Amino acid sequence: MSLTPQDESALAQGRAFQWHELCVPDLDAAIKFYCEALGFGTAEMDMGPAGIYRMLTREGRPICGLQSTLVPPAEGQPPHWATYLWVDDVDARLEKSLALGAKLVVPATDVPTVGRMAMIQDPQGANIWLFKGA
Repeated sequence: MSLTPQDESALAQGRAFQWHELCVPDLDAAIKFYCEALGFGTAEMDMGPAGIYRMLTREGRPICGLQSTLVPPAEGQPPHWATYLWVDDVDARLEKSLALGAKLVVPATDVPTVGRMAMIQDPQGANIWLFKGA
């Protein structure tokens, strides 16, 4: 598969692991801990019908997002850090992963202005998001 200039740039800059999210039941408690213990700031992004997306920042720049484990897509999961791996084609990589024994956790979906993503569980049980930016 060919890479777009955005893909090539992401890989060249060492951003193959594109984004991280902290998934916990109490976002306010997590924000308080990470801000006080590790010096993060905070930011919010209006995601329209999906609500407000909260993030931790460094020097005003978003570093990672936060998701509640009380609502989809992380509903019912134990607290964890989620990793988003930049791929050239979410659907093609999803199909290949499933053929090689991965399980589908969250179907491929488009998030306006953000990109396309799907979560798989690899054959040994580790979850990872496949992600391609908009």
